[in-house]
Amino acid sequence: MSIHFSQLFWGLLLVILDFSINGIDLLADGVGYLIVAAGCRGLSQLSKKFETARMFCFALGVLWLLGFAVRGDFAILYGLVTMVVNCAMIWRLLGGIGEFAKSRQRQDLADRASNRRVAYVAIMVSTSLLAVAMQGSQNVGPLAIILIIGILVLIVMILHLIHRVKVELAT
Repeated sequence: MSIHFSQLFWGLLLVILDFSINGIDLLADGVGYLIVAAGCRGLSQLSKKFETARMFCFALGVLWLLGFAVRGDFAILYGLVTMVVNCAMIWRLLGGIGEFAKSRQRQDLADRASNRRVAYVAIMVSTSLLAVAMQGSQNVGPLAIILIIGILVLIVMILHLIHRVKVELAT
């Protein structure tokens, strides 16, 4: 079981990190989504939420591939669909982690999973709304920086939670 939580951790880390040269991402997000899907498959007996998260990972992998062909007017719709599926995947993934933590009498970790999934969706929706509302505006800088820092901190907190659940509950 520990290895499956490691797959969640490393797969999400691979998706989050973006190293690119001339616009080519050296760390393929699609591979990261497949690694997360493998981790979810191994954890699906703990919660059905992991199975749903796995399906969303496959959808994100397909969307990642489609992203190479998306241009022009479809880019906004593509970004919105990707964000919604990504939020749904994180929601179900952290929901599964919360159920697992509860089953091991670790309400503290279950509460953290619940809080982090709410925060993730709230920040992602806020960022998307800000991007649409402030499109072309010169005044978006400070608020955008705050949201970017907030999402980076939250992602680190999610990865830390996955690591703690792996170390404290899955061994």
